Amino acid sequence: MTMRQSDLSDAAEILRSAQHVVVFTGAGMSAESGIPTFRDDDGFWQRFPVESFATWNGILRTALWRPRALAEFAYEVIHPIANASPNAGHQALENLEHFVKVTVVTQNIDALHQHAGNTIVHEIHGSLFELVSLHGRFRSLLSRGQLQRIANRVAKCRRGPLALARLMLAMRPWLGLGIRGLHRPKLVLFGDAMAEPDWTMATRAVEECDCFLQVGCSGVVLPAAMLPAQAKAAGAITIAIDPQPATADIWLPGTAADILPALLTAVKGDSP
Repeated sequence: MTMRQSDLSDAAEILRSAQHVVVFTGAGMSAESGIPTFRDDDGFWQRFPVESFATWNGILRTALWRPRALAEFAYEVIHPIANASPNAGHQALENLEHFVKVTVVTQNIDALHQHAGNTIVHEIHGSLFELVSLHGRFRSLLSRGQLQRIANRVAKCRRGPLALARLMLAMRPWLGLGIRGLHRPKLVLFGDAMAEPDWTMATRAVEECDCFLQVGCSGVVLPAAMLPAQAKAAGAITIAIDPQPATADIWLPGTAADILPALLTAVKGDSP
């Protein structure tokens, strides 16, 4: 479906007059940075079953019995994120901060919003770059360079002998035992509670915003999928950017990298 220019103009006017915009992003936001989605017909969960790769218990069982399969999964997750750069959509959201207060609430774990320069980002599903103890206490942050090196080491574990031992050694800087004890990436897998304090701060921002801009979200991952309705109930005007039809006051059909720059241009064009 082709986007109507009148919808773009209306969305720009809403953004210009807003006091606080919450931008809620999902996998579609980063797809054009080369990061595959998980829930599409050809997404990750079609190749790597949730029960084996998306819970901590499943990952442990897979490591013990199918270490090469886990190495393949880890590489397919880590490598594209480690090598990704913000796309035009990310850059547009950073520029939007020059015109209105923006809080980004993201389901993505790729830190591309921070890389692009957004000031306030709540990662409700955690981050591939943040290391925590097994009890969730912050340990450290990894750089993209460090994550790239981990991905390169993991890649070598997809074949050859002693796969489990080599995989554990390759992933130790990211998941394993260090001088301060056991550590893991701060990721929200199936059955886990949402990442804190990000989830609490995100829901507070949603309650306070007067414009809710949803970009590239599947709308099926709970409890994150409840946020658009929560914003609407609190009185916010809702805008959705997605190639597929989305429930919102204004739907702008298209991808993040195409629509967000056009929307920013419309906001800037009529700004004083």
